[in-house]
Amino acid sequence: MALPDYIEKTQGTAIVWGPSGGAGVTANMSLDALANGAAQQGASVDLGANWAQEWVVVLRVETGTAPTALNTADCYLAFSSDNTNWPGKVSGSDGSYTLGTSDANLRQLGPPVASLSATADANTVLEQAGVIFRPTGRYVAPVYDNNLGVAFRDEATASDNGSRIIIYPLRDVIND
Repeated sequence: MALPDYIEKTQGTAIVWGPSGGAGVTANMSLDALANGAAQQGASVDLGANWAQEWVVVLRVETGTAPTALNTADCYLAFSSDNTNWPGKVSGSDGSYTLGTSDANLRQLGPPVASLSATADANTVLEQAGVIFRPTGRYVAPVYDNNLGVAFRDEATASDNGSRIIIYPLRDVIND
């Protein structure tokens, strides 16, 4: 039996959470004017019965005023095996998220999968470099926790909103 010559990674189709009607959005997450100190959860997405072992998450935030440098917007990912039972009071639906006393609900989700560190730029879309993670269930729902010191930008239309959570699978390709 011949061994493969090499194994490569290929990027799969992205899942994009953002305001309904926004460019490229595939799952709803109402991020328009998300207040400082508040959190929002997005609609759940089915990764499929045979999901990829590795995924990349990229965070994007658009603010209307300059955030405090080094403050963060944190992304948590909740996983469910049945799209019904979720950790940390996640519902699997787009809506506001209750942080709980001392962020107790977020702590049930584990550490953030990615944190976007702010620079003191006004009216700018900030983007964090991608971070690799491994899903622990078939269904995923994100939680965005805004600790930037300012609200996400309040946009006139969803298509203008630059705030997003993007995940995409990394798949192994065996080449002979």
